[in-house]
Amino acid sequence: MKLQDKIFKLRKQAGISQEEAAERLNVSRQAFSRWENGTAQPAANNIVEISKLFGVTTDYLLNDDYQSDDDIPAVVEAKQSNQILRTNLTRIAIIAQTAALNAAIQPVAEGTDLTIMLWVKVIPLLAASIWMVCNLRYETNPEQRAKNIKIELIYCCIQTGVAFFAHLTQLYFLGAVLLVVVCLLYIFKVNPNYMNRKLTR
Repeated sequence: MKLQDKIFKLRKQAGISQEEAAERLNVSRQAFSRWENGTAQPAANNIVEISKLFGVTTDYLLNDDYQSDDDIPAVVEAKQSNQILRTNLTRIAIIAQTAALNAAIQPVAEGTDLTIMLWVKVIPLLAASIWMVCNLRYETNPEQRAKNIKIELIYCCIQTGVAFFAHLTQLYFLGAVLLVVVCLLYIFKVNPNYMNRKLTR
């Protein structure tokens, strides 16, 4: 089976359009269409990205002797499992940061020990934020990673602004609601549409 046939077959099995596949690979729809009809060959870096997108090895894509899914090396299943794990870890980190911010804006009783405040408010927030930053390493495309860093920085600034607003105005419940709303928009809209993270089904 030729490379163009494999790309076409894998895209159909994934149930996505040429436009969506091209968007995930950061190429034009016309370029992806030429790969499928065999009038152009993807570059080496595109082969790697195609293999990641469809969960197959580059050997399967480049070796015409592999004619069916049964010929795909077993390492594919591990890749898919790792993607699910990374997705869940990313989602949990975002939610944990929101929860830590919500805890940080809540009022405390007078005379509360500063050490307790540090452990209850600052340390969890710092840990969740570092966790979010560490998850950026899973993006292999340098341009997309740079874009994701900017988007995540903007998101964190917005969440911090909401937290300061709630703390200064003492509108704690409204602040908690706004933090959750921004978090959900980030997970369900921004991540899949702008950050190449498929955190939703």
